[in-house]
Amino acid sequence: MKHQNKIRIGLIHALEESEEPIRQSFQKLWPNVILNEYSDFQLSIDRANGLDESRIRSRIIDLGQLAVNDHVDAILYTCSAFGDAIDSAKIKFNLPILRPNESAFRMAINAESDTNILVTFEPSLELLVNEFQAMSEGLDINIKGHLIKNALELLKEDQVQAHNQKIIDAVMMIPSDETVILGQFSMARAVEQINKDISDHLVLNTPDAAVTELKELFVS
Repeated sequence: MKHQNKIRIGLIHALEESEEPIRQSFQKLWPNVILNEYSDFQLSIDRANGLDESRIRSRIIDLGQLAVNDHVDAILYTCSAFGDAIDSAKIKFNLPILRPNESAFRMAINAESDTNILVTFEPSLELLVNEFQAMSEGLDINIKGHLIKNALELLKEDQVQAHNQKIIDAVMMIPSDETVILGQFSMARAVEQINKDISDHLVLNTPDAAVTELKELFVS
C-alpha cells in the first residue's frame, strides 16, 4: 500500500455547498491525503431542470476523466443526485470510485434497523431511496425518504443556522430506534449541533463515512 501522504483523491463536485463539508471531513479524518478537486456546478441545476440522462452521464464521465488524467488513486463524487451516471464511471475507469452515499448506506445496513434518508435537494430523494433499496435487497430493512423543504435555499442564502435547525427538527421527528442518514454532503454542517442536541439517534453523515471507507482502502 502507498504511504498515506502520497495518496491522491479526486473530488468531483456538482453542488457548491458540498465542497466545504468534504474538505472538513478529510481534514478531520485523513489530513495527509492530497485532494484534487473538479467541479461542474451547472450539473445540479440541469439535473433539477430535467436534463437528459445521457448528457448527465457524459458530463459525469468527463469529470472523472479529468481526475484520471491527473493520476488520482481514487475518485469520490460528492453530489447525491447522479448515482446511475457515477456507476457508468465506475465501469469505465479502473480505479476505486465511490458514490457519495454508498459508504453511509453500508453502515446503515450493518445497523440492521429501519432507515430514514433525509435530503434537502429534491432530485436526490427518489434516487437515494432506490439506491438504498438496491443495496439492501433481501434484508428486512424498511427505508423511508424525507425531503426537508426550503433548507437548501436557506443555506444558499448563508442562513446556515436556520438550515441546520430544519435538519435537527427533521431528525427529532424520527423514532430513536431508527437509523438516520443525512443524504447530502451539504447537510453535514448540522452534525455538530445534532451531536449536542440529540443523543438517542444513530445519525450518519455521508462525507465522514466516505472518507473513512476511502482511508481503509489505502491505509493499513
